[in-house]
Amino acid sequence: MLPIKILAIGAGGLQRALTHQFVHILNQRKLYNGGIFVGQPTGTEKADAFNRQKGVYHVVTFDLDGIHDIQQISSVVGATTLSTGAGREQFFAQTENLLDLILIGVTEAGIAKGELAMDVLGETLYRYFRKHGADADICVINTDNLRNNGDVIRDILLNEYPKRGDDYTKWLEAKVSFLNEMGDRLVPQVYAVPDEIKDAAQAQIEGSDELITYAEQMPATSLILEDMESRLRVPFGELDSYGVVVSRDSIEPYHDWKLLLVNSVHVPGITHKGMLSGIDYVNEAASHPIFAPHLERLMRGYAEIVEADIPIAGKSARAYTHEFIDRIRRVKDDNARINIIETVKLRERAADIVRSPNYDRSTELFKSDFAYSFATVLRFLTPHTVSGADDYRGITDTGTEYEIRDSDRTIQNVLKGAFGTSETDVENRIETIFSNATLWSPQNPTPENALSQNQDFSKRVAHYYHQLVNGKTCLEVLENINAENI
Repeated sequence: MLPIKILAIGAGGLQRALTHQFVHILNQRKLYNGGIFVGQPTGTEKADAFNRQKGVYHVVTFDLDGIHDIQQISSVVGATTLSTGAGREQFFAQTENLLDLILIGVTEAGIAKGELAMDVLGETLYRYFRKHGADADICVINTDNLRNNGDVIRDILLNEYPKRGDDYTKWLEAKVSFLNEMGDRLVPQVYAVPDEIKDAAQAQIEGSDELITYAEQMPATSLILEDMESRLRVPFGELDSYGVVVSRDSIEPYHDWKLLLVNSVHVPGITHKGMLSGIDYVNEAASHPIFAPHLERLMRGYAEIVEADIPIAGKSARAYTHEFIDRIRRVKDDNARINIIETVKLRERAADIVRSPNYDRSTELFKSDFAYSFATVLRFLTPHTVSGADDYRGITDTGTEYEIRDSDRTIQNVLKGAFGTSETDVENRIETIFSNATLWSPQNPTPENALSQNQDFSKRVAHYYHQLVNGKTCLEVLENINAENI
């Protein structure tokens, strides 16, 4: 059995089809000798399945043409739930081992003081320090794509949690490397995978596997890690043929490209428009005869701004973002899975475009496409009904009700009652949202960082949003944009 050298907070598909698979490959190649112990934050089903299956599961690489590969992965050596005191103690007990790495694989909503994942990480590090002393070092990687995600984790632990002693604080600052990370692989939920793919996979796998993970083929750049202090002992850098890069330099430009040119293809690019229009799957929305050319235009405009603002030598922003559009068209995934935590996603993936010094140089059509895209997300966040303190529900263009799952209710509360309202009222609501700099630049909430500084963008968003809450569907508004720009 592999010695436990890595702890993973989170049991989701991206971990299983990215970092866990890479650790497996390193072990198979005799480049590493370490196993992963997993803590499932909520529920017990994945932890129980890991233990029943002795950590073994399969990653099925597929697209709409069929299965390309099936890999059996055996890097996980144990698991527990973090939702009970006994389960957490079992997880903390693994700090008795000499560890190389702690992985955190929870969504943006889980990266904040008081969230379970952060509480568990803080206690895990403290227990590790108490057991192994001030000379021990370790790396932490947050595998969710917040900008400067390692810095975010470190700052929360150092600045927002109670101090546990000067020696521990000094250790956190000097001996724990919170690595900034950029990870990329499409891993849809199992229920979105076509039945014929699932049936074919089951036919090729011996026995039962409750943790089958379906994923696209590895993209050209799958994982970039910023290891400025050369402290990472898991040799991910040996996997360059899988698109893995370990850098001693800042990866901030790469992370910005990922957020602005890949993640924005989903939000604000296509998923809200698709769901509001009654289209369940991302690939269908991205291939729709009206949405498809709009999405390509939108991301071409993004690419021109990003490449001017954040150039990376030898890299084409347009090629990078259009490669991702091609990728999402080949893998069946559902829009509803992605439509969550919109406030953070808009801030991370759209605010920089609004504030860019190169915005004014964009074409009129891009400015319309972009404002319309932002307005569709605001339309999605507009409550149709509110029940109690936390049950906010919207309604699609086809009359279907859905839960609004963004836990930040600021925008939703401003937009409450917006259906059928006047253009002047809409303009006031948009001004309230866009002038709230804390929403768009929480670390530096100055008036200059408010989106309302860009009056052209604000007016366009208000214009399209007014149409969207006054009887026009997403498709109708886009058809008008197309007609106006022929």
